[in-house]
Amino acid sequence: MIRRTHLCIVLLLIATQLLSANEDRYNTEVIKEYALDANTVYNIPIGNTPTTVTFPGPLVSIDGANISNNPSNKAPVLLSYVDGHYYFSVRAVLPKAQAAVNVVHNGQTYVFNFYHKEDSIPYRTVRLLGADAETSYGSSRPRWGHEIHKISPTALLSLLDRSKSHYLINEAYPGKLDGVEHRMPDNMVTEYKDFTASVDEIFRFNKYDTLVFKINLHSTSKDPIYYQPQSVAIRIGQNLYFPSIADASGIIPPDSGSVAYIAITGKPNGERADLSIKNQFQVIVSKVSDPAKLVIP
Repeated sequence: MIRRTHLCIVLLLIATQLLSANEDRYNTEVIKEYALDANTVYNIPIGNTPTTVTFPGPLVSIDGANISNNPSNKAPVLLSYVDGHYYFSVRAVLPKAQAAVNVVHNGQTYVFNFYHKEDSIPYRTVRLLGADAETSYGSSRPRWGHEIHKISPTALLSLLDRSKSHYLINEAYPGKLDGVEHRMPDNMVTEYKDFTASVDEIFRFNKYDTLVFKINLHSTSKDPIYYQPQSVAIRIGQNLYFPSIADASGIIPPDSGSVAYIAITGKPNGERADLSIKNQFQVIVSKVSDPAKLVIP
């Protein structure tokens, strides 16, 4: 009887560990993606397990305070980094550890504050995405597998169509667009080296927790600019939101413009985001150098 009871306890402990592991496997709260921005201070919670920060290219140098790559220095935060690599890792050695770090990448300096608090869940991975970096379809494809896509493709297509026909529908059926918020922001423009991305209109469909953006892409280049529609992201603060659906050509003609519609739905973990259309949005566009790699939705 004692052996049987002991066996039940062991099985219960194993099952609990498996459930915890499964929850951690899908815990997107510890896996973050931010836009690469030299004007942003990245505040990153850390713990006694490594937090790895990745860049789109090799790092030139890392300098900081309260941090060291030598454990014998007894700094509050321990750094792990190899010259020329695209990433580095940090972990807290002491309780309530804090460190300020400057990272030089591609001629720009990026600022990080790392901190340890008992009530904060440490990030495990922080991936910084460069707007002009070449990305493949596969680099952002995992986002499409998250639970935010509980809305059917047909429903998402309908939201895009309703956004495109907003004025016609509103004129033909005044007051019938219940649950739809609309905003035309002034000068909400994200500037790149050879093109701009401006948010012309924003629609919020509360029932579906979905925002639809009408984006005007205008090129100042003499050559066509190619971008991946599925990788166009909307940035709010340090958070990136990838499309649940996109309607875009993937091409900006020389010295001309094109219009793209993208929708973002909920949070990556499946919860409602309830994002306000009054936010300050930035459009993150990933260029593709080889048109053969372009995947049009």
